[in-house]
Amino acid sequence: MNFTVSAYGDKAVLIELQSGKPVEYLEQMQKMFPEANVRVGLQSLMISFPESADYVERVENACVDLTPSEINGNGKEITIAVDYTGEDLESASALLGMTTSELIKLHQETIWQVALIGFAPGFPYLVPINQTRFENLARLETPRERVPAGAVAIAAGMSCVYPSAMPGGWHLIGTTTANLFDENSNQNPSLLSAGDVVRFRESK
Repeated sequence: MNFTVSAYGDKAVLIELQSGKPVEYLEQMQKMFPEANVRVGLQSLMISFPESADYVERVENACVDLTPSEINGNGKEITIAVDYTGEDLESASALLGMTTSELIKLHQETIWQVALIGFAPGFPYLVPINQTRFENLARLETPRERVPAGAVAIAAGMSCVYPSAMPGGWHLIGTTTANLFDENSNQNPSLLSAGDVVRFRESK
């Protein structure tokens, strides 16, 4: 594990990775620091402790022998049905040098893991566990002012589902009726959490 550890205020520690996926270390961190709140970013983890102290050395020592875990054992597996009729399906396929059928097949065959929830409530950044062929697809040069709720998209090697209508710069390849964020739920408003595994299938 190539990393740097630094204090982040007087109760938290920031772990920045030079390589690998932070979510691969989430479960181990949660077990090593059960009293803390562990959150993941795209290239970092944040460990927030309940009391003020100097935790840097403790965290550095704990990280030395960590090995990546492909799938978070505590995460759930969710299947999301997609209507692959997104307005960017053809253009994204062309940019990747494949047919629309090949893109759809690849999107479904890919096992995705939630790297983090961010940008907006319930918005999942999904990273591929078993392939990386979407890496060469950059975000749109000009983001849309409004992407509808339920839009399924790809960009920068990742996939996502828009939980609500918002601006966005990902390539839209389909839509889903799955509710990614329930604002009326007090306990678990987000359908997905970091470490969960997502599979996509074509809606019937």
